[in-house]
Amino acid sequence: LGWADHWTSYWQDVLAENPNILKPMLNNTGPFRFWIHESLQDNKPMDRFVTELVMMEGSKHYGGPAGFAMATQNDVPMAAKAQVLAQAFLGRQMKCARCHDAPFHDFNQKDLFGIAAMLQQSPLAVPKTSSVPPLPDGRKPRVEVSLKPGSKVPPAWPFAKPLSEPIYSNSRAQLAAHITDPAGDRFAKVIVNRVWKRYLGWGFVEPVDDWSEAEPSHPRLLDWLARQFVESGYDLKHVARLILNSHAYQRQIDPASIKPRKATDRLFAGPARRRLSAEQIVDSLFTVSGKAMGMELLTLDVDGRRPVTTFLNLGSPRRAWEFTSLSNERDRPALAIPKVQSVVDVLKNFGWRDARQDAITARDESPNVLQPAILLNGIIGKRATQLSEDSAFTALALEDIDTKAMIEKLYLRVLSRPPTDKEAALFFDHICQTFAFRVVKDAKPATRHVKVHAVSWSNHLHADATRIKLELERLAREGDPPTARLRAPWRESFEDVLFALINSPEFIFVP
Repeated sequence: LGWADHWTSYWQDVLAENPNILKPMLNNTGPFRFWIHESLQDNKPMDRFVTELVMMEGSKHYGGPAGFAMATQNDVPMAAKAQVLAQAFLGRQMKCARCHDAPFHDFNQKDLFGIAAMLQQSPLAVPKTSSVPPLPDGRKPRVEVSLKPGSKVPPAWPFAKPLSEPIYSNSRAQLAAHITDPAGDRFAKVIVNRVWKRYLGWGFVEPVDDWSEAEPSHPRLLDWLARQFVESGYDLKHVARLILNSHAYQRQIDPASIKPRKATDRLFAGPARRRLSAEQIVDSLFTVSGKAMGMELLTLDVDGRRPVTTFLNLGSPRRAWEFTSLSNERDRPALAIPKVQSVVDVLKNFGWRDARQDAITARDESPNVLQPAILLNGIIGKRATQLSEDSAFTALALEDIDTKAMIEKLYLRVLSRPPTDKEAALFFDHICQTFAFRVVKDAKPATRHVKVHAVSWSNHLHADATRIKLELERLAREGDPPTARLRAPWRESFEDVLFALINSPEFIFVP
């Protein structure tokens, strides 16, 4: 599952997957995240992945690729989808062509609407919003509008024409065939460039989603990887395996590669130093602690009384990619989802977007003062370091090993490396006191029984609803009950060590 978990959040950004648990038809997409995850888990060939996405068949509200088609309150939704597809799989930034001819690219408004018409499977009328307002004093605008509002654009592929006639009567199927056509290697090169950037920190072509004037830094290597990708049957894992087994990736991190000034400076002597993504940080906190997320249902309609067109139920998240915006238009405490909110707070502070109205490839991952603060003082940082009955650290603390071995195992689990002599000595002094007497014999496991009263949209105005949610928020802040099998003073010292490691800068960077 790790492969699929890691890449799902990436494609959610690239494809602008944007479900909302309240009023999902309101300028959102459907939750096609589950189709993305399943496709990656099955290692679906990327040409088939693109074809299924373009065909937009299946369920809109329950996770199928038809959810990609949703873009209500948009007067030309298929133009928005055409822009996403061109940016994701062809490296063509066509957003400007939504309203006018692109001033800095080699395509015009008609090109974007031709692709959009292929998605709509019929000629597409240009709406009034796809125009440039006239300038005062009769001045000529610097951008040109070649299509008048109301004019109809027929389905048409605007780029390099195939050698043969169209092979599909369905224009969506024909569009998918054009995008993934092995005779034109643009698709293969764009995908392998994305994978290379994901692992090495920089692409052969930058930006990876706009190749208009960029030249690849290593064209022969890009060509070779693209051929390997096509010959493998568009196997994304095959490309990843080639990159991960390369000398370039396996060398030490190259500090000079953090900010190359131009393409010729990208020598790829080693991978760039990279911070974990927001989702990776959250998943890492739960993974190292061995704890299940234990989240509430990601819905405001807990009792399931309302139609899926009004309220979505995305289930109980088990991985960070499964979260979404909790916006409910009311901001009432009775509609809070406390445990889910604690994770969303961490995700947002580390660059995750709770609303993906536009497709992006690179998030804003700039450091800020809230990032260490949310890990130091937030709920999930506390949960990760609490030695409760379900903690892997509790199991480690109960092992019949000496202090040195315990510290080494702890470092390997949290930071994926052994401690230095200085670090080992520091933490040895901190937990060696009463180490031999840390275990409480015959202690019963600590338990906490919480009486759950379901608060849903249908009853959130009840007088007790806010009181119930505030109590659940208090319990979430309190965290997990500590184990009774370890003496409290030693347990708290061990938790201090955990707290220091998890809040170290090293924890949030790729090892």
